[in-house]
Amino acid sequence: MIALPCTEQSRLFDSSEFTLQAQPLHQNIEELEKPTIDIDDEESSNPVLKGVVCDVRRTQMQFGVHHPKYAEAWNALGLIRIHMQGNAEAARRCHEYALTIFREKKMAKETATSLNDLGYCCERLDLPEKALNHYREALEILEGEDISETDRLVLSTRRSVDRMMRK
Repeated sequence: MIALPCTEQSRLFDSSEFTLQAQPLHQNIEELEKPTIDIDDEESSNPVLKGVVCDVRRTQMQFGVHHPKYAEAWNALGLIRIHMQGNAEAARRCHEYALTIFREKKMAKETATSLNDLGYCCERLDLPEKALNHYREALEILEGEDISETDRLVLSTRRSVDRMMRK
């Protein structure tokens, strides 16, 4: 498959006709509030947002909705949702969806990263117990892997657990 520039892909795939929706990967996972890309995202003048929206569409077309690259694109959109748009709830949905894919693929470091991102969303949503649980789960995963104690993700996760424990 030839990779087309985003503007060319937009002509081939118009996501304004429908909403991209995540499906849980396991029958026993409760139904998630599905992340979406809306028309405001599509028409945004923000080049970072437009690029990530393009990545979500491109990875869906190229790899399918259960591929780690698709999860990475949703994680990136989640970061934009919380850090640029200030929408912690929308970010939470993006990170939860990415997390389901990373867990399915048994990708430990990516799972821990998504859990950290979810923890941050929960902090912003004033859900400290949930945030702490996400950070602790991330730390448990990282401790089970052969990752150095000086790794920035390990250090960051430990700081997050410590910060939430002080609250």
